[in-house]
Amino acid sequence: MSNFRETYRGSVAAWECDQYGHMNVQFYTARISDAAASAMLAAGFGREAFEDKKLGVAAVHAEVDYLAELHAGDLIRMESGVKLAEGRKLKFHHRLFNAETGALCMTADVLGLCFDLQNRKSVALPDDIRAGFSALLVTGEEERMPAAQPAAQDGFLATGRSPVQPWECDRMGHLNVQFYLARFAEGEKQLLAALGYGPSRRRADAVAIRPLHHRIQFRRENHEGAILTLRSGVRSVAADRLAIRHELYEAESGSLSAIAEAVVALDALDGSGLRPIPQDVALAAERLAAQLVAPAPPGPTGEPASPAVPVEGMYETCRGGVDRWEAEETGRMATRFFMARFSDAAGNMLAGGDLTADQMRASGIGSAALDYTIDYFRPQSIGDAYYARTGILELREKTWRFCHFLLDSNSHAPIARAEVVAVLFDLTARKAIVMPDHVRQAFSRRLVTVPAG
Repeated sequence: MSNFRETYRGSVAAWECDQYGHMNVQFYTARISDAAASAMLAAGFGREAFEDKKLGVAAVHAEVDYLAELHAGDLIRMESGVKLAEGRKLKFHHRLFNAETGALCMTADVLGLCFDLQNRKSVALPDDIRAGFSALLVTGEEERMPAAQPAAQDGFLATGRSPVQPWECDRMGHLNVQFYLARFAEGEKQLLAALGYGPSRRRADAVAIRPLHHRIQFRRENHEGAILTLRSGVRSVAADRLAIRHELYEAESGSLSAIAEAVVALDALDGSGLRPIPQDVALAAERLAAQLVAPAPPGPTGEPASPAVPVEGMYETCRGGVDRWEAEETGRMATRFFMARFSDAAGNMLAGGDLTADQMRASGIGSAALDYTIDYFRPQSIGDAYYARTGILELREKTWRFCHFLLDSNSHAPIARAEVVAVLFDLTARKAIVMPDHVRQAFSRRLVTVPAG
C-alpha cells in the first residue's frame, strides 16, 4: 500500500497560462506549496503547530521535472509523500497528474527546514511531528496509478482540496465569499469528469458548464492556512441539467464550513442554448444520485421573496466590465466573479446604511454572509459591461435580507440575482451583534416594496 496522499485537487485557470498556451511554471510552484500544506497536515503539522508552537517549514531547495503540458481548463490532482524527515530537514516528493487522463505532468522534490517563526531560524522537528511524517515515507518509485477517480462515499465524491491563501481573505479577516463559490464551481467540473464528461469532451462538444442556481449556506469562518476539502454528489438528473449537493469541510477539525445546492447545465458556446446531458453521463449521474445520503435542500429564507426584476428604491452599488483575466478558457466570465461583483456591491450597500469602511474599522465591526441564493440568467464574456442595483428586503434583530441584481450596462437586462442573509459581528469576539440603531434606521430607508405575485 502506497504512503502517498492526495494533497491537491483543482483545475488550471485560463489566466495561469502564458504566451505558449500552457500553464506557466510559477503556478506549478503554487500547487507544490498547496500540496505541502496538506502533506504537513496529514503528518500532524497543522494550524496548532503554526499558531501554538510557532513553527513552519521553509523551502530551501527544489528539483522539478516538467513532463507534460497542462492547458486552461484541465483538471489536476497532486499526491505527495516524504522522502526524509530527520533533524531539521524534510524532503517532500510531489507528483502532479492530469486528473482526467492520468498523465503524469510534473514531479518535484523539495527540501525544507523546520522553521521557528519567532526567532526566524531553523530548528529540529518536534518528535511527535517527525513521527507523524513516518506514515508518509515514500521512495518516489512507487507505481503510478492511472486516472484516479475518487471513490463514492454516501453518494459523494472528493472534488476539491486546497488551502486558504492570505489573498483570499477580505477585510473581515476571513475567506471571502467569492472563493467559496470558486471551490464549488471547480467541484462541479471535477464531478462531471468523474461522471465521464471531462474537459476534453467538453472541448470536443464546444460546450461550457453553465451555472443556473447556487444556494450557499456558510456554517463557520475560514482563515488563512486552513485546508479545505470539498465533496460533491448528485441530487437529481433532468434532460438538460444536474442538481448537485456540495459540502465544504475544514480538514484539520473535520467541521463543516459551508454547503451548497447547485443546478448546472451544458451550454453551447455558439449561443444555441442548453444541450441535453449525454446519455452515458446521465446514467452515471443517476447511479450516483441513488447513493446520496444528505439532508433535504434548505427552504426559503424569508418574506418577501426577491423580485423577478429590479424594483423602485434599489440603488446602484457596483459598476464595471469583465476583464480577460476573469474569464475561463471558453471566454466566459468564471463563476467566481459573479460572487465577486455581489461582494463588491455589499460594501457599497453597507455604506448606504451609514456603515462605511472607516466606521466599521473604528468600531471593530465586521459583516458576514450567512446565506446566499444566486440565480444566473445569462453568461458574461470578456468586455461585457455591467452594473448592480441593491435593495433591502427585510430587517431582523441581528440579520437582514437584501437583494442584488447584476444588470447588462447596454440592454439593462438582468444577468444574475442574489438574495443574501447577512449579520454584523464583533471582529474581536468573532460573534454576531445586534444591529445598531443608526444602521437600522438607515437601512429602513432602503427597504423596497416587492409587488405581490
